[in-house]
Amino acid sequence: MPAKIVIADDHIVLREGLRSMINNMNEWEVVAEASDGFEVLPLVEEHAPDLIILDLSMPNLGGLETISRLKKMAKSPGILVLSAREDEYSVGEAMKAGAKAFVPKSSSTEELEFAIKSVLRGHTYLSPVVCEAALQHSGNSEDGKECNPLSALTSREREVMKLLSEGKPNRVVAKTLHISPRTVDSHRANIMKKLGVRSNAELVQIAIKYGLVE
Repeated sequence: MPAKIVIADDHIVLREGLRSMINNMNEWEVVAEASDGFEVLPLVEEHAPDLIILDLSMPNLGGLETISRLKKMAKSPGILVLSAREDEYSVGEAMKAGAKAFVPKSSSTEELEFAIKSVLRGHTYLSPVVCEAALQHSGNSEDGKECNPLSALTSREREVMKLLSEGKPNRVVAKTLHISPRTVDSHRANIMKKLGVRSNAELVQIAIKYGLVE
């Protein structure tokens, strides 16, 4: 029976290419696709995939938050990050959140296939291109040289901050997260207090610096 795989990326052309590559392998099958993190979670419940290939830069619910939510599920699939980001924060935080592999989008098809096989066998895979970045992130975290301010935020606050930093108005954020506009205002006030910022511009700068948005 083929291993079941879900692809999560907001770029349709990339998803089509991945699906074609994966379905050409007899031992693998793409059972579902998603364009953002919110779409991934019910698909995992429905299909119980063995592996999820996801991007970090997705709209609404981003990749890092999606990974965190997936790891809390009763039957969490293996998670392979396929991202254009190669910075130490993105790599380190993705692996810390629970990803089993990290492969840049610039990698070859052969490397991606190897990474998929590794995760399906229960192993961890880091592309050589991002190994140094992951080690630097780990080292900085341990010796306190780098303090990520987003770690002070709750999961919901990070979701709100991401959407606000993308320029979405409060009513859209409220509708997306199924909360009231007043609750969005409350979260925004808490976020700005925790991060020590006074304007939306500063909020966006932090979101970009720490990979919450591009």
